[in-house]
Amino acid sequence: MERARRMNLIALALLITALIAYIAFHFLPLEVYPPDLYGIEPDRGYEVWGEVVEFAKDPSANDPQDMIALAGFLCAAFLIIVSPFLVPLLHRSRWMWWTVVLVSGATLCGLGGVLLLIFFHDGEAIPGSGIHCLLAALALNFLGLLFIRREKSPLESESFAPPPVV
Repeated sequence: MERARRMNLIALALLITALIAYIAFHFLPLEVYPPDLYGIEPDRGYEVWGEVVEFAKDPSANDPQDMIALAGFLCAAFLIIVSPFLVPLLHRSRWMWWTVVLVSGATLCGLGGVLLLIFFHDGEAIPGSGIHCLLAALALNFLGLLFIRREKSPLESESFAPPPVV
């Protein structure tokens, strides 16, 4: 098996793993509280969608941190869900690959940075396994996209190449 094909299979495995981590995010707790606050039931990942809808309905919501997190979350959701299906297109088109990789990298930096800022700045809650799964899904998606390589067509291979001109 040629190197590009192996790299594309690794990319597909990473993208599917990112999708699985993203699905797991929806069922795991987002934050864990210290032992003295055990009475608080932690939010699950699927509850974020209700907050997204409420934020989108509020015309006065203009906090930059929230807007970056919302845009990053929606972009990440779309990218993580469709990326495994885009591998055949991305290994054929470099401009499409660059576009998706740049958007994925920006999403990883934007949403990942905001999530880390929120949880390291707020001393009350500790990030739960849902946040870890979301960050892992973002990183695995970006890494999987970086693994995609362009496969040479049979006409571009060495066996069909014209002899060198002397």
